[in-house]
Amino acid sequence: MEFLKIVADVVLAPLFSFVKRQITYPFKAGDNVRDLQNVLRRLLNKKDDVKEKIEIAERNGQRQTHQVQEWLDEVEAAKTQVDAMVEKYNQRCLCFNRFSPNCCSNYTIGKTAAKKLLDVQKLLDYETQEEVAITPVPPPVQEVSVPTTSTSSSFANPNLEEALRCIKEDQEVGMIGIWGMGGVGKTHLLKQINNSFIGDSAFNQVFFVTASQSCTTETIQKQIVEILNLQQHEDVSRQSNIIFHFLRNKSFLMLLDDIWGRLELQDVGIPFPLGMVEGCKRKVVLTTRSINVCGKMEVRKKIKVKCLNDGEAWSLFLEKVGEETISSHPLIPRLAKEVSKELEGLPLALITTGRAMYEKKDPREWEYAIDLLKKSRLDEVEDQEGSTFCRLKFSYDSLTSDTLRESFLSCSMWPEDWWIEKEDLIECWMGLGLIKEFDSISEAYNTGHTLITYLIRACLLEEGERIVMAGLSEESERTVPAVRMHDVLRDMALWITHDEGKNKNKWMVFQHEALRDQQIWSKAERITLMQSDIKALPPIATTPCSSKLTTLMLSSNYKLRSLGDKFGALVALTYLNLSSCGFVHFPEEICGLVQLRYLNLSRNKMPSLPEELGSLINLKFLILRDTGIHTIPHVVIAKLKSLQVLDLFQNWSIGGLAELASTLLEELECLYDLKGLGICVQGKSQFDKLVELPNVPVRWLGISNLENSTSFSLSTSFLGDKQIQGNLAELCFAKSNATQYIVIEGNHQQPTWQLRALENLYFHKMHGLEEIIWKGVVPKELFRALRFLNVVDCDKLKSISWILHLPCLMKLRVIRCSSMRELIADTVEKEEEKEMTSTATFPCLREIELEDLPELVSICHSAFALPALENICFRHCLKLKKLPFRPGNISSKLRFIDGSNVWWEGLDWEDSSVRTSFLPFYKEKIRVDMMVQSAALKFIANNNIII
Repeated sequence: MEFLKIVADVVLAPLFSFVKRQITYPFKAGDNVRDLQNVLRRLLNKKDDVKEKIEIAERNGQRQTHQVQEWLDEVEAAKTQVDAMVEKYNQRCLCFNRFSPNCCSNYTIGKTAAKKLLDVQKLLDYETQEEVAITPVPPPVQEVSVPTTSTSSSFANPNLEEALRCIKEDQEVGMIGIWGMGGVGKTHLLKQINNSFIGDSAFNQVFFVTASQSCTTETIQKQIVEILNLQQHEDVSRQSNIIFHFLRNKSFLMLLDDIWGRLELQDVGIPFPLGMVEGCKRKVVLTTRSINVCGKMEVRKKIKVKCLNDGEAWSLFLEKVGEETISSHPLIPRLAKEVSKELEGLPLALITTGRAMYEKKDPREWEYAIDLLKKSRLDEVEDQEGSTFCRLKFSYDSLTSDTLRESFLSCSMWPEDWWIEKEDLIECWMGLGLIKEFDSISEAYNTGHTLITYLIRACLLEEGERIVMAGLSEESERTVPAVRMHDVLRDMALWITHDEGKNKNKWMVFQHEALRDQQIWSKAERITLMQSDIKALPPIATTPCSSKLTTLMLSSNYKLRSLGDKFGALVALTYLNLSSCGFVHFPEEICGLVQLRYLNLSRNKMPSLPEELGSLINLKFLILRDTGIHTIPHVVIAKLKSLQVLDLFQNWSIGGLAELASTLLEELECLYDLKGLGICVQGKSQFDKLVELPNVPVRWLGISNLENSTSFSLSTSFLGDKQIQGNLAELCFAKSNATQYIVIEGNHQQPTWQLRALENLYFHKMHGLEEIIWKGVVPKELFRALRFLNVVDCDKLKSISWILHLPCLMKLRVIRCSSMRELIADTVEKEEEKEMTSTATFPCLREIELEDLPELVSICHSAFALPALENICFRHCLKLKKLPFRPGNISSKLRFIDGSNVWWEGLDWEDSSVRTSFLPFYKEKIRVDMMVQSAALKFIANNNIII
């Protein structure tokens, strides 16, 4: 019996239960479906609760767990299956008045519902964790928001492609610097770089960090920890170790935006060295407004972001203004393009101004905006409290000294788009007292060049060149280094000088217009009135007691011949620039301005100086260059005891002053504070007297009329003088028929004497000069700084082989030397030739100009290298049949070869491939007819215009 009981419990009871369930499925199909729906409803409610928790967690930066995601997927699948089952059951019931006689169908539904009920109940009973979400592991690259514009690809892609190439392909470069002026699009480019690596496996981690002006090691660490989700620690060293150990075995790309100074990345925790290390790529890309920062951060690849070109700028501006506004009136497109052009391609200004002009559909509103822009009042156009200026002002504020800041602001005194000669700018800074307490004129100019370089590297000035003419002939033309301010930066500088727009009369700058408001004379502190086509100054409505004006720039007013009776009321003036005006006599109204420290009357035709000039006892800078002065009253110069710089240098084509040198030299001994002198001497006796004067700081020297001897020597007493060696910047030999030899004689014991400041050397109308002889001095040492060599009307000179020794020579001009056969003679010693051809022979020579050389047959040996050559001009050199060109010795910078078509076709080439390689650079320039040119020069002379 016991056995039968066991059999019944083990076998029969389960069998009976199974049969019973199977039999009841057809009859309980409806109940099972309803039970299933009830449980599903409770399950869906639970799912909604879980999803709400997930959403709350995601708002806190977390993500749902994989386990919870799997449960949600199962719930969704269960719901789909139950819905299908209920639909099937309901369809069956509707067909048979809510009862189906089909036992098989009822059985299937009842059984499936019962089974699914267990699955759903299991999901319902599942205990979801309290923490339905966790803090996620950061992705390798986190996308950053980049404003999209229709021009993004067009103006950013070249820089983006170059940056990505350096990042991906250049394994040696670890630190890349993107630099440019404020608002030019550096951050935009850096964000594009970041997003370019989304989905790219090149780096394990790419992270974008913003530095800003006030950043510290701690602030950078905090950003990195947050981005990479690392453990936080208050101690800088401990935090550095955490970051270091996380990154040291990974390939990473750090994008560091807006850095203003050196940041010790190793202190932050960034593993060094950068580059490719043990199979890991370590790269840092930074952005900055200053190239100096690139140097401080040891950047090995620099990418400069420039302003947009006209087409790109217009596209960006059009997008911000809107097509609807542009097309609302037929006059607006032209006016809008003028507004866009005024902003000179600076994206920040284009965007903010474009937004400000949105919905302005009246052409008069656009004309008003143009008027404001021309008056440097961009802040009023934007109507956003100077938003562009405020952002650009960070560059100004970051300058390291008040001197730098004042030097930058003073550049705004020149008109818009004006290229300012570097030497003129430095001279201005000296006159304004920004460069002071200098022991020599050379020290002052070195200080000025350092300031200019700093402003260029801070992207506050742009570097370029300006063509100037020192006289009335074409050969007096020369190219000089210059700088300019971007229009928007200039407007910002004026905005700063106007107390951020609150006092618009403080500094006034006019160009091509008259000064109409007479009250400005009593309101302004500085006034610039250049190129205004005025013949006399407008009435000065001020009194000596009310005048605040300290600085007045009136240069380049070629018709200006009078200052007016009331000019003497400007008693506060300390700086007065009247260069390149139309004065035919010295304006004696100036002589009453006893506070004057700087006076510039260069390039005015004035025969004499008045005795009253001696009353300007505070005058420190008297610049009378190229004036043609031939009469100076006795002791006038000697009375100017405060003079630090006296420039009486006269260009060889203008003449004057040389005959006055004897009297003048005596008075120079009374100027104890003199630190810079420009003078022309006539004959050997005057030159010797100049050399005998103790400690005369000659800066600009002209030597002419050496008629008493066939030889003239620059002896050791001259070349060995410390003042000459350190200060002489310009040397001109002119107008001598008898002198056959110029002997440059040094000390055999010290052959390395240097004229460290000499940059310009001229030989003009030295008709008898046959040779320059070197004794005891090395040309490449003596003239190591020489940049410009001008040889004109030296009829007997046959070659200038010594130029081989000039490492810094940038421009060579040889004109009307009728005996010149070869620039570099074939007689150059073989050892010397071998030495010179082993290196860059002319490492800096950019421009060669050869004109009216009827006997010239050779320039130099073709082996000599010209790695920097850009332009080369040949005019009336018909015997020159061979050029020293071969593909390997000419710079990739070559832009054009200029000469007549007859001359070009007559050239002999080693082979046709050489000619073919240089043919794209050949251009025959169209020249002004000589009669027209002569008439133009005569008109300039007759109208007292000095160019």
